[in-house]
Amino acid sequence: MRLIIFTIILTSLTSCINKKLIHGNLPSADLVSIIKLGKDNKESISKILGEPSFQGTLGDNSFYYLGRVNSQIAFLKPDLEQQIILELNFDKKDKLKKIFVYDEKQTINIAMSPKETQLAGYKQSLLRQILGNFGMPGMKRGGPIIGSGRAEN
Repeated sequence: MRLIIFTIILTSLTSCINKKLIHGNLPSADLVSIIKLGKDNKESISKILGEPSFQGTLGDNSFYYLGRVNSQIAFLKPDLEQQIILELNFDKKDKLKKIFVYDEKQTINIAMSPKETQLAGYKQSLLRQILGNFGMPGMKRGGPIIGSGRAEN
C-alpha cells in the first residue's frame, strides 16, 4: 500500500519539474565562425546557417537569427533565461558587411495593444454569420471557388 502511494506521489511530482523550452533558429558559434565579412553573400549564408528567423524590411538589408531559452515549472508562466539575436548586415551587392550580437538586456519588449480593430459595415450576430453563407454565389457549382486561378466548369 505504501509503495502504491509513494509511486502516485512521485509520479505527480514529475510534472512539476523545471522544463527548458527552446525557441527560434539560432545557429551555433561554429557555423557563425565559418562565414567571412565581405566574402559571403545572402545565398551562401542561407546555405551555411539556414534561413533566417526574419529579414529586415523598409530598406534594412539584414538577416536576423533569433533564439530564446525559457524555463517553465508545471503550468506557471515561462521565465526568460537567455535570448540572443544575431544580426547580419549586407551591403548593396548583398555581401556580408557587419555582424552584431544582441542579448536580452539589449532588447525592448513591445506590448501588444488590447484594442480591437473595428471592421467596416455592421456587426453580425452569431446566427447571422452561420446562416449568412446559404445562397452565396458559387454554391451552385458545388462550393465556393478556393485558391487562385480560373475556376473550371
